[in-house]
Amino acid sequence: MQATKNKINNIELTARHLLQELKAIFSDSGAILILIGAMIIYPIIYSIGYSNEILTDLPVGVVDLDQSALSRKYMAMLDATREVEVTMEPQNLKEAEQLFMSNKITGVILIPRDFQEDILNEKQTNVAVYADGSYFLKYKTQFMAASYVNAYFSGGISVKRYLTEGKSLEQAAISSNPLDAQTHILYNPASSYGSFIMPGLILLIIQQTLLIGIGIMGGSFSESKKSPFVLPPDKRRKELIPLIFGKTGAYLLISLLNIGVAVVLVHDWFNFPDKSNITEILMLLFPFLLAVIFMGIGLSTLFKHRESSIVFMLFLSPIALFLSDISWPVSAIPDWLVGLSKIFPSTTAIPAYLKLRTMGNDLSMVKNEVLYLYAQAAIYLALTIIYFFARVKTSFKRQRVTVTTLK
Repeated sequence: MQATKNKINNIELTARHLLQELKAIFSDSGAILILIGAMIIYPIIYSIGYSNEILTDLPVGVVDLDQSALSRKYMAMLDATREVEVTMEPQNLKEAEQLFMSNKITGVILIPRDFQEDILNEKQTNVAVYADGSYFLKYKTQFMAASYVNAYFSGGISVKRYLTEGKSLEQAAISSNPLDAQTHILYNPASSYGSFIMPGLILLIIQQTLLIGIGIMGGSFSESKKSPFVLPPDKRRKELIPLIFGKTGAYLLISLLNIGVAVVLVHDWFNFPDKSNITEILMLLFPFLLAVIFMGIGLSTLFKHRESSIVFMLFLSPIALFLSDISWPVSAIPDWLVGLSKIFPSTTAIPAYLKLRTMGNDLSMVKNEVLYLYAQAAIYLALTIIYFFARVKTSFKRQRVTVTTLK
């Protein structure tokens, strides 16, 4: 009976702390903005920004120094690509540079003199591409457009030459392109940036908003100088687990709303690649959320002011993004930095999430990542309990000393 009574008391304490945390969150406008508002706004705003998926019709200028039939054909082929649009025809590179510096064009393509003459005389000719290397996507798009046109233009010239030699059209096509390389782009057929970046970025947003929101609540509580405990000081050790799990339950409930919006609705609204089973996605996200929340609760006790958590977590955000395998491949990161990145749950969760969501793997293919996230959650929970236990023990000793001194 006593054990049952203690169990009921623990359940009641957990429920009380859960409701207390939810009440504190919904009475704090800053916490609501971060934990709910930001989690809804960021994925939608970012997805809208990337909604075009790929860069198309970038305005470029073509400096045609040859002014021949073949140079005009080359320019027409370039204008017909989906990547660029020929909007300007400057007379020389100096004029083209001025147009580029005034942002009227994003790049310049130079067709040299004697372009047609060199081709007719079977000499190699060159087409120069001037693009902004500081803007990688624009540079890549313009370079790809020029590469496509060069390949097709050269192929057409070779086919005509072989036809004049008496070969059939099929023989000419094979001779001009003896090695036919077939490229199959997996998981992101359109090579679109939005479909590449957003699925993983959504998980990173969930992590960072949770950490910031939990930190704000911890800092606010420290400023208030209140005690989170219900029981008297000599019994607070028994309240540690209900306290931590009550807080965890509150943030899990809020996370369910965020997952419904960001992981389900936003993914569907913007047609991001989806080959997953939602049940398996939730089975992966559950340990991820636990690890993030336990990490956040532990860190929140260190903040004496609510603003401190915002500064600290914003400082960590670009680091977490860089180490998440989204912006830069893990294979190109030093091993010691890869090991250090495992501190963040997102480092493990994002690649596993992409395997499920984008690549269509089943949960058995990411079981090691799931187990790692559970282990990470257990470690953060243990560290948080130890820290809370030490604080309770220290505060109880201080209170006993104070009482003894008063006597």
